[in-house]
Amino acid sequence: MTSVFISYETTTGLEFAKHLKKSLKKQEIPSFVAEEDIEPGGASLEIIQDNLKRCRFFVLILTVTALKSTEVKKEFALAKKLNKDIIPCIKEGLGDYVEEEFKEILDFQYIRFETKEELANHVVETVLKREIDNYKDSLRRLKKVTRKEIVDSLLGDLVSIRSEIYLWLTEPDMDPSQEYFIRRRIEVIEAEKKEELQKIKEDIRIHGFKVME
Repeated sequence: MTSVFISYETTTGLEFAKHLKKSLKKQEIPSFVAEEDIEPGGASLEIIQDNLKRCRFFVLILTVTALKSTEVKKEFALAKKLNKDIIPCIKEGLGDYVEEEFKEILDFQYIRFETKEELANHVVETVLKREIDNYKDSLRRLKKVTRKEIVDSLLGDLVSIRSEIYLWLTEPDMDPSQEYFIRRRIEVIEAEKKEELQKIKEDIRIHGFKVME
């Protein structure tokens, strides 16, 4: 899966993009640069959109020609629509031009750079920091999940799987290559979950363990 999608304008931004890709690779962070990752004759637009949809971060390299690039703006619009983690990178000296040509980019926390090394260092640092922050948030959310919620979720999966097994064992003419959805009333599912929970608790007691309520 592409973690970082690098958007740029070829004439002034390609060398920045290539160097950034190499720097990310050293940190084992995969990235996508159209000029390097699309083979000649490939369906460019489809490949670009597919990688953009699958990326975690959208890095926008704003050089002087990128400010007026229709393709760059389309990629930015799609990234924004898909709620990607957007990291704009503005080359030094373009402040006034950004205000005129690409003002909406200023709504995001952006990086200023002069050299390709400076750009790479800032982007790698930002990506790693945001990944760590995201990991910490995930841990915080996990800690808020109660034992009861975890058990209830697992019981729901158990009931669902049991119902699907029953369906396949009683309907031998079904096409195995197709997916089937079993619509059942919520109160029936909840009753089955309670029944399964009681069976599991009883099995735990039979084996000499204490059930944590």
